[in-house]
Amino acid sequence: MSDCESSEHSVSSENNSSTVKDVQESDVTSRDYKHVNISVKEGALEKEEVDVIVNSTSDNLKLRHGRGSRALLDAAGAGLQTECKRKYPTGIQKGDVAVTGPGNLECKFIFHGCLQKYGSSDAEKIYMQFISKCLKELDSQKLSSIAFPGLTSGFLKFPKNVASKNACRALAQYIDANPNTSLKEVRFVIHSEDNDTFKAFGDAIKAWDLSPNPDIERKVVCRFLINQITVLIKVDKIEEEEVDMIVNSVNKTLDLEKGSLSKALSTAAGPEMAKECRRDHPSGVTEGNVVVSSAGKLKCKIICHACVPTYNQSDNSVSKLDIQNIVIKCLEKADENQYNCVAFPALGTLYKNYPSQITAEGMLKGVDQFSKSHTQSSLKTVIIVIYGDQHAEISKAFVDESVPYQGACSGPERGTQEFCRQLYHRELHPPEYWTEFTLDKSVKFWKTECDKGYHKLVDVDSSTHKAVEKLVQSTWQSQKVGQGRDAKGLLELKYSSLKVLKVQRLENIDVYENYSHFRARLFHKAGDIGIFEQLSSLSQSTGDIATTKSLKEDSILKKELYPEINEHFLFHGTKPDTYKKILSQGLDFRMAGEKGMFGQGVYLAESSTKADQYTDDKSARSKNEKRMFLVRSCLGKIHLAKTDNKFQRPPCFQTGCESDACEHSERQRCDSVVGDGSWIFREFVSYNHHQNYPEYLITYKRV
Repeated sequence: MSDCESSEHSVSSENNSSTVKDVQESDVTSRDYKHVNISVKEGALEKEEVDVIVNSTSDNLKLRHGRGSRALLDAAGAGLQTECKRKYPTGIQKGDVAVTGPGNLECKFIFHGCLQKYGSSDAEKIYMQFISKCLKELDSQKLSSIAFPGLTSGFLKFPKNVASKNACRALAQYIDANPNTSLKEVRFVIHSEDNDTFKAFGDAIKAWDLSPNPDIERKVVCRFLINQITVLIKVDKIEEEEVDMIVNSVNKTLDLEKGSLSKALSTAAGPEMAKECRRDHPSGVTEGNVVVSSAGKLKCKIICHACVPTYNQSDNSVSKLDIQNIVIKCLEKADENQYNCVAFPALGTLYKNYPSQITAEGMLKGVDQFSKSHTQSSLKTVIIVIYGDQHAEISKAFVDESVPYQGACSGPERGTQEFCRQLYHRELHPPEYWTEFTLDKSVKFWKTECDKGYHKLVDVDSSTHKAVEKLVQSTWQSQKVGQGRDAKGLLELKYSSLKVLKVQRLENIDVYENYSHFRARLFHKAGDIGIFEQLSSLSQSTGDIATTKSLKEDSILKKELYPEINEHFLFHGTKPDTYKKILSQGLDFRMAGEKGMFGQGVYLAESSTKADQYTDDKSARSKNEKRMFLVRSCLGKIHLAKTDNKFQRPPCFQTGCESDACEHSERQRCDSVVGDGSWIFREFVSYNHHQNYPEYLITYKRV
């Protein structure tokens, strides 16, 4: 980049007292990139005089959420919130831009956006894309100046240096790609109390380092136990790890300038580490061995330099053992020093051309062998840090190879995308509490080797019976008996409650397999686009799902229930001539009528009162035995409907679309519809044959 393309300025304010606009600026750092001035300043965003002010807020555009958004709303006036509700009644998707007028602010437009929390899938990419989208919208309006907040604090949890560098990269990429842009000025306006963010943006603008790969997002991939040692797989830069010992992969000459990993560590450590290696190990290090050195400025105590042998293409087992032995030698060095935590790279995967699977298996076996032979070791944690263009492939290899160890661990934290990604890869087995088709064999085994038939109806134990019965009673609404067109004839029976006579569990290995495959698709989707919002979190929702709200944490019904993909228990009333079909085939939306409020689908209920309406014909109501199912249902990403609409399938959730007939992919489409309007009961509707599993058959009477 030539000097004429980019120059920087540091401007101190002439007067530190308040100006007419009551903005106190201690200092401004700015840079000209091509024809655009980019600066950071302290101040109040809502007082900026620019064409566009950018607001970071929630996806439902409730502007009271967040300190910055709240301050902007107070200055702009209540009409701003009214405009948001009118123009974007269902909110926006993360990374999209909502455009409103300025209210009382000294700008022409306000661009509102919601970003992904740092550490979740694509958070950095969405951050950069949001900045680009704001600039594209500015260009479409032929405007020239824009003011951004720091976009780092509060819920987003972005490291200051990551946010500031990504912001600079996003600006440069947009300006490079749009040489005729109308953009002339970009300001980052940081609150006067947020010194760390102000410094980070100032440093980033001065350094103007556009080199890091924006597509590599730092994140935890998975976490598990190997015997007494916790293993963490993550995508990150190993030179930034704060551990007791970092492992470096070197060549035989111990030249730290050779290889991107060695060079990165050497640069971060400073020149003393390389000098020490040359002084103490003039002959280098032989293949398969390790040497240690001090760590210089790195955030660890020592560096263990490991020389990985050349990959043996004719015998994978030899190379696997080479990796295993090097890991053991490194861990023994850590143990000699009574260290607790060691960080490794993915040994051999770059210049030594080791296949990811060989490296992953060898490294994990090395940890396994060490932990078994050093049961009293001080070592508690091994971190395997992956970075570079192959990070996705290498991460997957480690996730795959971690499967044998998963039984001894909790895995990634619940409620995270890493947790969903791990479950997507899990081999399919029956639930642990099934008694006919047991957990010890896979679903495929039961389907191919068993002569029992595909489904059995099993009487449940007393604790399960009590849990299901409690759910029936806790969701019963006696005041709503006989209300609504589908309840015709029930008032005449003069009953006020239900008596549960029998609870049976359906163990249908065929239907369960199809359901589990659908559930796996949702795990993949949630791992990709983010954990699905709960119904109660959706804008204009009337609250939690009654069945789930009624389940206690220790309820047996919560076993293998996954709120990450909105998996819930819901009721489905069934007539005497249909329940046997459901036992053998599952719930098939194609058999439903087309008169439903939200189109042809499987309709479920959170209240046993509503399900009870559908267990006999309106013209032949009675107090004889009736049946309803307690259904395990994967709602996935929910579309909340306030008015009836006969959908053919769940609508798209892309901002401005929301059609059920658009060209967008399944990944961009909701998975279910919840009717939550002014009706007596809410409706839960799914449109996929395999989206529900009718797990419990409840036989009852009206009393």
